[in-house]
Amino acid sequence: MRPTLSHVALCTAALCGCASGSMVNQTSDPVLVMVNNSNSLRYNKDVRVVSTHLAGTPESLWPSLQAAYTKMGLPVTARDTTAHALASQNTQISGRFNNAPISRVVDCGLTPLASPRADSYRVWLNVASQLQPDGTGTELRTSVVANAQDQTSSTSAVQCGTTGSIEGQIARELGAP
Repeated sequence: MRPTLSHVALCTAALCGCASGSMVNQTSDPVLVMVNNSNSLRYNKDVRVVSTHLAGTPESLWPSLQAAYTKMGLPVTARDTTAHALASQNTQISGRFNNAPISRVVDCGLTPLASPRADSYRVWLNVASQLQPDGTGTELRTSVVANAQDQTSSTSAVQCGTTGSIEGQIARELGAP
């Protein structure tokens, strides 16, 4: 079965050894994602994975990761307790996220009137995080994938980039400076 864009956007866990804030290089850093039936597949395009080193074990940080998603209003739609992975898939947002314009967390380009598309389009946000043991602590890996569509026209959805805000907030909730 060939995965659709919606399945790929369900990014649940980025399992790669990439540097903080780097783009994943698929030739050396494979990304594993889970789809609805918990089967994994290789993500066939680059995904930005933000890595943060944290003190503590994945087990000790796991409740804080779940609490961070709740605090941010990200409904958990996929959970793998054994792999310490969470995802919020296809969360629809219009205009604002955590009392701020959604354009602070995703960049979807500009409208013809030069305003941020994210603020006036409907945004589908996919956030995935995983805690992995890392010698002297834990590596938190988070990725954000988003699309946006103008609800007043029949134009196709546009792909959005992350500003790093969500990834940073999750890391801070788990004790990163």
